Amino acid sequence: MSDAAPPATPRPVLPASASQPMPVDPFRTATLSPWGHAVAAGLAAVGIALNVIGGAGFPANAPVEWIMNAGITIDLVAVFIACAIGFGVSVRMRPARPSRVFPWLGLGFSALALVAWAVTSQGLWDTLLADGRGRYMNDIAGAFTLGIPWALGAIFSAYGVRGRTRPHLNAVAFTGIGLWAVVLLGVLASALLYAADLTD
Repeated sequence: MSDAAPPATPRPVLPASASQPMPVDPFRTATLSPWGHAVAAGLAAVGIALNVIGGAGFPANAPVEWIMNAGITIDLVAVFIACAIGFGVSVRMRPARPSRVFPWLGLGFSALALVAWAVTSQGLWDTLLADGRGRYMNDIAGAFTLGIPWALGAIFSAYGVRGRTRPHLNAVAFTGIGLWAVVLLGVLASALLYAADLTD
């Protein structure tokens, strides 16, 4: 009498999610990047120091100029805090969705602030390039009036930088930071020139 073959053990049926690789979500292929935050926060920190140094040299009988200088400093402090927080969160480069809105918002706000500053900063150019003598409160009026959009331009641009994303999005974000930095250089130059009694 021959031994009977043991019954075949049924194989467990794996669900489709376990037997097949999970599809890659094309909207979660990027990573958080600290570089935009590092650039914006570093420039803001330098700007805070130089703007405070310039303001310390303002004449005592210039309350309007003091207020405007303090407003610029507050804008820079906001950028520094927001980007320092962003740097701390993104330094580990965790997975994140590609940022498709922040780069364009940052560029738009920075461009708006740049135009406003350029329209009112003629005195700065007269002081630097000609024999004219600018006026501090006029030269920074555009940046002071649009201080919130100016700060948001840097913040949104910094948060729009991503790793492993489409290159043009990072190019847009860094362009926004660059436009913000142009205005920063202008207002710092105005503060230092006024402190040195080269403008009114």
